[in-house]
Formats: sequence, C-alpha cells, structure tokens
Amino acid sequence: MPERNDTTPDELREADLRPGRWTVQIMPDGGGSIRHFRVTRRMVRLAVAAVAVLVLVGVGFAVSLGADALRTAEVVRLHIENRALTEDLARMESQVATLDGYFDRLSARDQEIRLLAGLPLIDPDVQAVGVGGPKADAPRSERFLQTSPELAERTLALGYDVDKLARRVDLLSSSLDEAMDSVRVHEEIFRARPSIRPVQAKDSWISSSFSRSRFHPVLLVNRPHEGIDIAATEGTPFLATAAGRIVYAGSKPGYGKVVEIDHGYGYVTRYAHAATLNVKRGQRVERGALLGEIGRTGLATAPNLHYEVLVDGKPANPRDYLLDDLTY
Repeated sequence: MPERNDTTPDELREADLRPGRWTVQIMPDGGGSIRHFRVTRRMVRLAVAAVAVLVLVGVGFAVSLGADALRTAEVVRLHIENRALTEDLARMESQVATLDGYFDRLSARDQEIRLLAGLPLIDPDVQAVGVGGPKADAPRSERFLQTSPELAERTLALGYDVDKLARRVDLLSSSLDEAMDSVRVHEEIFRARPSIRPVQAKDSWISSSFSRSRFHPVLLVNRPHEGIDIAATEGTPFLATAAGRIVYAGSKPGYGKVVEIDHGYGYVTRYAHAATLNVKRGQRVERGALLGEIGRTGLATAPNLHYEVLVDGKPANPRDYLLDDLTY
C-alpha cells in the first residue's frame, strides 16, 4: 500500500524557503567559467566552531605569553631585590662585627670602672650573654630556609648577633648604673671623711698628740687626750676638714669656743679653743670652708686648735685622717 503524504502544498513551499544549504558562485572579473560551491548549514556551524576554537587558542596563547612575560619580569625584579638584600646583609654583618668589637672594649672599660667603684668583676660567662639554640621564630622561616638556605642561615645568624648586642647593651647599662651608684656613694663617703689639715699655716705644728692618758698642763692630772693640739699664732684661720652640717657652734666648758660638724656616715669633727667663730648651727659647709680663728679660750695655756675626729661616736686618732701629709 503506497505511503500516504499528509504534507500540504503550503508546508512544502515554507520548507523550500528555509535554506538548508547555500550555493556560492565565484565569477571571475575577466570572464571564465563560474564556479559553484554548495554550503550546508552543518558546514557553516563547523566553520564557526573552528573559528571560535582558533580564537580561543589565540587568546590562550596570548595570555600565556603575557604570563610568561610577567613571570620573567618578576624573576628579574626578585633577582635585583635578592642582590640588594644580599649586599645589605653583608653591610649589616660588617656593622655588627664592628659594634661587637666596640662592646668588647666597653666591657673591658666597665670592668675597670667596677674595680674603681669597689664592685666585684662580672663573670666572663655572664659577659658573653649567650643563650644557645636557634631563635624562637625560626620555624616561621622554614620556607625561606628551603628556598635560599645560605641567605636564611646568614639572616638567622645576624638576628642572633643583633639580639646578643641588645643583651650586651642591657648588661653594660645595668653594670654602669650600678657602678655610678657605687661611685656616688663612695664620693659622698669621701666628701664626709675628714681628710685635710684643719690649719694650713706653715708656721703651725702639732703640740700635743692623741693619747689615752696624757698629763694635762692645766689640770695637772693624767687624763685621755681625745684629739690633737695644733699650735699656731692667734688669729690663724682653721678650716672644715670635710663637708657636713654644723651641729654646734658656741662655748663649752673646757673647750672654750667650739665648732662641731656632723659629716654623715658616722663622722663628726670638733674644733676647740677658737678666738672667733664664722659659722652657726644648722649651716652646711664644704671641705676647706673657713670656720673661725685660732685662740686660747677654754682650758688652754697658749693659742692652739684642739681637733677631734669621732667615728660612730668614738674618738679616733686625727692623724689617721690627715691625708694631705701633715708635717707640723
């Protein structure tokens, strides 16, 4: 039985109007045969797809070339930076080595200062301020260690050396502060310690020495003489033998006109038989300050200065505190 065709004439005409293929004619300008090419819809699609693929390949290639160029530029930049960092690292290593030498000399000078300040020397192991082992942040540099082991090792070593210098700075600073405190205390003690001749006149001399038992020229009995007598012309000035505060300036039985100075640190000096006094109670004086003039007040047979040194309230031989070579 023949197959029935239900397609209408109008549908056939519409199908013919929808092109499924195209005919391309090429006609030469100078005449000649005309060439015919049939192009189907599928061929057009394949051509478009091929062009798209070519475009994508071209774009990818261009992007790849651009990425390579960027990588090359980055490599060049990193190489330049690496060379600059290497040079900077070398300069820092040289500077750290120079500073380390300076600190060696400062440490030696610090030891001398400690000796002068009466302090014990710092142990060499303490001066080394070593801590041993890698830096605490070394694990963070693991990638750097893998990428450039030599530079990483030098960088870590330099960081350790810088930390060591910082510790040496702290140690020296603390040591110098301690030494300065000790020097200041020693200076205060020295300023408080009687040390010069209370009478500077060349024609003066010691007429009576310190004694636990001496025949008194006025009382005519043996009794302790807790100082020295310095004979000089009446009116000769006498001076403070150390810095301190006047705690007494006036008259006392036996001493006549007398000055007493509290120098601190347990030192007290007493100056008696004065003709005149130039200071008053509560006044601060420096070593060498004029206290008054020699006379013969109190129990004295001739013009002289009776000079006493008391240490922690006990009489001491003043000769032991005449550090400027008393030659009376």
